[in-house]
Amino acid sequence: MDTGYKISDLMVQRVLTAEPSAPVKMCAKLMADKQIGSLVIAENKKILGIVTEQDMSRRVVAKALDYEAPVSEILTKKLVDVMPTDDIYTAMVRMSKYNIKHLPVVSAGKLVGIISFKDIIRAEPALLEKWDVGGR
Repeated sequence: MDTGYKISDLMVQRVLTAEPSAPVKMCAKLMADKQIGSLVIAENKKILGIVTEQDMSRRVVAKALDYEAPVSEILTKKLVDVMPTDDIYTAMVRMSKYNIKHLPVVSAGKLVGIISFKDIIRAEPALLEKWDVGGR
């Protein structure tokens, strides 16, 4: 399915990152202060993973993990990503398939942005009606 929207049309280009040694508490505060749902974890410009609000609730709060623990203890290492030239339908399919809401956007092996489910819906709410992915 071709929606006519490319990932590059909707992605956020300024991606906030944190070092893997950053405390979970600091990462959670940064996400809250900036009102973002995910944080890319990188070291020396190499992407190591992503931490989301869901990770914070399921891997920190629910398990009573020490808030001073390094974020590397809770990050999702297996990244699902998209390219800026992909149609947003690709992002929608991947989000549905892997039950995630945030996708790093990578070009030539480098992080160039991030796209979230909210970015897609904010841009084109009618896409929900067309979205026939995974039985939705």
